[in-house]
Amino acid sequence: MLKFALLALLAVAQVYAAHPLSNLPAPGLVTVGSFFPDQPNKHFVAGKPVKCVLGIHNDAAVAYNVTAIVGSLNSPGDFKLYIQNFTENVFHADLAPGAEISLEYRFQPDARIEPRDFVVALTVLYHDNKGKYFSSTFFNSTVEIVEEKKMIDWELIQLTCILAVGLAGFVYIVYSYVEPHLAQFGIKKRKGSRKETSKPDDADEWVKGSHYDNLKKKKAAAKKLCYRH
Repeated sequence: MLKFALLALLAVAQVYAAHPLSNLPAPGLVTVGSFFPDQPNKHFVAGKPVKCVLGIHNDAAVAYNVTAIVGSLNSPGDFKLYIQNFTENVFHADLAPGAEISLEYRFQPDARIEPRDFVVALTVLYHDNKGKYFSSTFFNSTVEIVEEKKMIDWELIQLTCILAVGLAGFVYIVYSYVEPHLAQFGIKKRKGSRKETSKPDDADEWVKGSHYDNLKKKKAAAKKLCYRH
């Protein structure tokens, strides 16, 4: 039981322990240069690893031990506001007086970070043979966090489909509202354009008693007489 309690206390202590960047020691006598071989324009993709190559030259008369490299992503408006603390890379590389060493530090901006400008600070930690620690911040500059380029933008396709369905629904609603009025207008128009036509039987009423009517009767009587013979 006591063992589990001690482990719990240790875990809490680790959570609340001060990050190395929150209380950096003074710089020693070294010269540090660095570059980003894969991102020379300092455009870092959120969620993708970034490689930084640095060279450290010992300008002091004593040997140093390069302990670790740490880094952070900070707000451009307030450097004290830490957005993300990068993973600490431990080296424990010996650096004799006048010697130079090349190291590689990798970090990864969180994939959830909004694409925009931030400040990246990278610091190397080292100590002498007496155990005194030093630090040198070799990169402290504005970078741009960008989104990863996608071959197919599924979000754009989804948005286009949603807009298309919405537009189709809107057109259907408008048509459903207007169509009855158009149909009613069409029926009225057809009714108004109808013309009354005379039936064939009505034509006989106009020729009754006329010379044409008498001539028709004589022809009909003559045909009947012929059929009898």
